[in-house]
Amino acid sequence: MPDVTLPESPFDHLLGTEWISSDPDEAIVRLTMRDEHRQPMAIMHGGVMASLVESVCSMATAKAVLPEGRIAMGQSISVNLLRPISTGDVEVVATAVHRGRMTWVWRAEVKDLEDRVCAVAQMTMAVREAPEGADLSQFVKG
Repeated sequence: MPDVTLPESPFDHLLGTEWISSDPDEAIVRLTMRDEHRQPMAIMHGGVMASLVESVCSMATAKAVLPEGRIAMGQSISVNLLRPISTGDVEVVATAVHRGRMTWVWRAEVKDLEDRVCAVAQMTMAVREAPEGADLSQFVKG
């Protein structure tokens, strides 16, 4: 299996995303909650949870399809917020439930420190041939 190395996302750096795994069998990110992640009622903003889901699904899909000369981009996301998170780390665990030629569909859970599911999400990724002339070799080794 080729080794794929993608540059760090400036947005993920801003959020403080910690990458645990970008494997489509179980892609995982963590985040330590900071005040900047809170909405006015002092709980984690739902957009932060949605952003983590989008990042983990995008990165794992991209790493899987780049060696085939294809690229991945978000197509749709749906997040159901189930319980508030007010402190500590959160973890997003995502699994690809459909790996098609043109779309991938992911199911993800956002969990708190006590391993409680705080949000569930579904993310659809569009997968397309890389634009003509795009040099993906800089990202793929082996």
